[in-house]
Amino acid sequence: MRSTFAAFALLLVSASYAATDPPGKIDLLGGAEIFRIDTSHSYLGFTVKFLGMADVRGIFRDFGATIIYDDDHPERTSVTVSIDPASIDTGSDFRDKDLKSEKFFDVQKYPQIIFQSTKIERHRNEHYLVHGKLTIKGITREITIPMTRTLRRVADQAWGNIRIGGNGAIVLTRHDFNLLGNDFWGDKTIANNVNVTIEILGSRPNYERWSLDSKDKPSIGEVALQAVDASGGPAAAQKIRDLKRDKPNDYNFAAGQLGIAINRLMQKRRLAEALELLNVGRELYPEEPGFWARTGEVYATLGDREQAIRMYEKAQALLPAGSESMEMLRRLRQ
Repeated sequence: MRSTFAAFALLLVSASYAATDPPGKIDLLGGAEIFRIDTSHSYLGFTVKFLGMADVRGIFRDFGATIIYDDDHPERTSVTVSIDPASIDTGSDFRDKDLKSEKFFDVQKYPQIIFQSTKIERHRNEHYLVHGKLTIKGITREITIPMTRTLRRVADQAWGNIRIGGNGAIVLTRHDFNLLGNDFWGDKTIANNVNVTIEILGSRPNYERWSLDSKDKPSIGEVALQAVDASGGPAAAQKIRDLKRDKPNDYNFAAGQLGIAINRLMQKRRLAEALELLNVGRELYPEEPGFWARTGEVYATLGDREQAIRMYEKAQALLPAGSESMEMLRRLRQ
């Protein structure tokens, strides 16, 4: 899963930047913001008893999440988590191979573990109960995860990225999800209860600190931003189209370069201009899910539910494992 996200979606997963709503339009995000999980500084692990004598510890190395987060009203927050069970790592290749097989996670048939929240309620102070549905191996169960908010919305001191944080733990039962193993391993050696630990650092990038690569050729993102400031969004969009047609080898036309320019505009709440460049992005890079997702975010912020759904549906078709599309589509359809 990580290889899927890393190439381009990571560049374009950003927060929601609210703008002044046009007359008659309502921000469908309700002032909440889109956060992704900083997987390099988050943790999803478990322990399970072996023969009642020792703990076997493991982690999932590949997971992603999208949090629609409201700092003032966390109970209005919602989350979708997508986990790749094939990324399980217990420190034993033999054991991991067994866990990926049909006897346990059956990763070939069930390539995703999904959790989606249904309700978040305040328990006390910074402690919350996150209710939701967990699907493992095609089986869905309702669970409740006690979570503690460890970090309110704040900009980090290094790059100015907006951060949020939380941790929690829950005990799951293997048999509830048909993670049985064979008669020997499943019944005689491995405990039924599995202790799951979660540590989350959410991030909304500060794209002003992202570099545009103009070392060898002028970055098309830099050209786009200069054209927007000089002539406005429509003229800038047309300039990008003309350069791509007439001088495709004279500029750095990497999709991520245009993506940085778009996210900088969104960060400054210049959504109309960002939308003009997003239209170009979808034309030039139709297979890149990030352009479709960011267009969906803009339309959601501007209150156009139909267009937002259409854009996120396309993003999901291109990246089925993408947690943002899953989360935004269920929110928009409610």
